[in-house]
Parts: sequence; structure tokens; C-alpha cells
Amino acid sequence: LMDVVNAWCRGAKFSQICRMTEVFEGSLIRAFRRLEELLRQMCMAAKAIGNVDLENKFADGITKIKRDIIFAASLYL
Repeated sequence: LMDVVNAWCRGAKFSQICRMTEVFEGSLIRAFRRLEELLRQMCMAAKAIGNVDLENKFADGITKIKRDIIFAASLYL
């Protein structure tokens, strides 16, 4: 799934990343949401220890991942 995450962070559409793997769409969404949660926790940990550079890297990762349909409040718009 690393290639899928990398493509997503570089701006690929959801339909494009779905074609890159055999993983179900719902499983992809769940994995991306869990990854974003992990990055938020790592960002808070970096802040707690005072490592601003690392905190900024995690925050940058969050902004690249958290977009479009994967993080829509509801798929029933």
C-alpha cells in the first residue's frame, strides 16, 4: 500500500489509487483514516518532546493525506 499512499499524497484521484491495488475501497479508506490518526498522534508526541522539525513533518504529512472523498464527512452527499 505504500505506492498507493505515495500516489495519493502526490495528488492522485481516488479512482486512480483504487486501480493500483486489489484492496477493497472501504479498506483503503479505513487504512488512510488510521494513518492520518497515527500521524496526528506522532505530531502531538513530537510537540510534547519539543521537536518542532519533526512536528512540522508530521503536520505536512497530515495535510497531504487528508483530502477529498477519503475524509468526507459522509459518502451520502
